Amino acid sequence: MRRIFSTGLIFILLSHTAYSEEINEATSTALYNLNRDFINAHTVARKLDLASGGPIILLRDGKLVLVRNNSETTSEMLLPRYDTLKVFAHMPVAIYLMLGPPGASKLDAQRLQQLTEYRGRIDRVEKQIDHIGLEGANLKRQKQLLADSKRFLEKVIQQQQFSTEELHTFTRSMLPMIKANIAGAAASQLDAMHRQVMAWKKEITPEEWQKLRVSVKGAVLARDENLAMQYFERLLHIKGNGMRLIYMERYVPPTPMLTLLATRSVDRGISIAFFDNPDRMFRDVLADAAAAHIKKMNFD
Repeated sequence: MRRIFSTGLIFILLSHTAYSEEINEATSTALYNLNRDFINAHTVARKLDLASGGPIILLRDGKLVLVRNNSETTSEMLLPRYDTLKVFAHMPVAIYLMLGPPGASKLDAQRLQQLTEYRGRIDRVEKQIDHIGLEGANLKRQKQLLADSKRFLEKVIQQQQFSTEELHTFTRSMLPMIKANIAGAAASQLDAMHRQVMAWKKEITPEEWQKLRVSVKGAVLARDENLAMQYFERLLHIKGNGMRLIYMERYVPPTPMLTLLATRSVDRGISIAFFDNPDRMFRDVLADAAAAHIKKMNFD
């Protein structure tokens, strides 16, 4: 035992001796320049790869971008229908978030004021409901979402409090309509994306198409089963990240690390309140609807 301890002490002393000396300025400069050459060489290699590696499709900020022959062509992917369905699906979630933690006691004046102002915004949308660009079953569903949300909101404002049971009864009663809106939004985005990609495919030679690479930029918590990743996996006949398809996470400034921690916590509450599943919001909310719609699409 004593011998082992002595050996260990020797290693500690040697380690300390090896790293105790500071690097002088000349050595530091030489190392810096050596590494700078590596960085410059890597930069040149990337430029050569982009110049000779075939066409690239980028999905960023709701837009598709085709990079080909040193030029970029941009097409909008998120159409008004997508945004409208998203806004109405968010309405019950906004009410849940404004109420604070489930099981809260009496609501304070500040929170009641916030809820009252939100009810006023709902009233203004209700007056314009027939002009939101939807019709038939889709329009009827938005009216129902609005009416049910408004009814619950008015009850809470009048009572100035709510119970966890009341809150979950409301949130889970909204889920079928929210899912229907999610399905409509997913279909809208996928169809717009598919139309544009197929149009570009006609302009690209078969040889170029075989070299096509795609980069998708999206939310951190929407990475798993991401709608666009599912689509391009099907398009390119591949599975997951690789040489032809990558996912770049988009972070929210100014404190992305803190924001991510807070978002996970808040979204876990949403997952439980609406889906009765604590992990549901930790993958793309459009994932299931996207998978179902992609099966119906024609890629020939």
